Amino acid sequence: MPCDPLVESDLCALRPLDGHVGMSGATLERGKLLNGRPIVVKRSAPGADLFQSLLGHRVSLEYRLWEAGVLDRLPSGVGSAVIGGWIDGDGATTLVMDDLGDEILGWDHAFGADDAHRLVTRVHEMHEAHTELPIATTPLEHVVGTFAPARIRSVAPGAPLLAVVERGWEAFGAFCPPGVRSAVTELVDYPAPLVCALAARPSTFCHGDVAAVNMAWRGDRLVLIDWGQAFVGPPTLDIARFLPSGLRIAAVDRDWLIDEYARVAGDRYDAVAMRLALLATLVWFGWSKSLDAAEHPDPTRRAVEVNGLAWWCARAADALELL
Repeated sequence: MPCDPLVESDLCALRPLDGHVGMSGATLERGKLLNGRPIVVKRSAPGADLFQSLLGHRVSLEYRLWEAGVLDRLPSGVGSAVIGGWIDGDGATTLVMDDLGDEILGWDHAFGADDAHRLVTRVHEMHEAHTELPIATTPLEHVVGTFAPARIRSVAPGAPLLAVVERGWEAFGAFCPPGVRSAVTELVDYPAPLVCALAARPSTFCHGDVAAVNMAWRGDRLVLIDWGQAFVGPPTLDIARFLPSGLRIAAVDRDWLIDEYARVAGDRYDAVAMRLALLATLVWFGWSKSLDAAEHPDPTRRAVEVNGLAWWCARAADALELL
């Protein structure tokens, strides 16, 4: 935390961040500090941020991690963009972050072998740092079941997201063998067996949303933003949850990245946890991949997603044997 905490009057020239698209109710503004330092300001309020509510957080977890000093104790090769923040009496939080601008890799970043190796190396270093956590993070049941229709219905029954997720899980049946389909959809509704299996594996502090849109390279240092999904669980879950979007247009494939991560992790690699993490990722995000496979306007993209779902369903079939 800074020696002189930031306050609202330290911020100036704020304007809405152009092009920001997200499912939460958080707002982003771009501006600067009085000394000219470029910043991005993220604001969220209890009940207004759908994603925060789905994850079980009344107050921004990213703010709480920063306030507790957790983000300052990351290993030297990994960093956070947060430089300050505060919480109002009604629980609304404001986070002030360095403006990484065009340094953010973004959804269309194509990972090559060297780039992907650097990524898994830095993420592994973060996992190995065993950062002490004075606060609770996202419960594993919410990590796995974020997009379960029953979860959305209980938290925000009127949210438009509910109809989209339900349509996605309906489409899922067309891309997965019946036995795997029924087992996965049952875990969507009742994830306890999978959550218990994950919790039984060696665990550490994980970012929760390692994605190209949440990362930037500053030299050889990986800067990660959006720590609101952070959890304590098997580190393989961080890697597995990167795969659905991170390698969509990459020069390497899912199997290559898993093998590369295993090489980097060495004797710390947990093959059982990876099998479970791949199943958990399908339970988490299978609805979205199914919508792309069924409805994406680009036929080439639809074909890619259909082939991808075949891979995910095969990994799920393998992991179901562990439950």
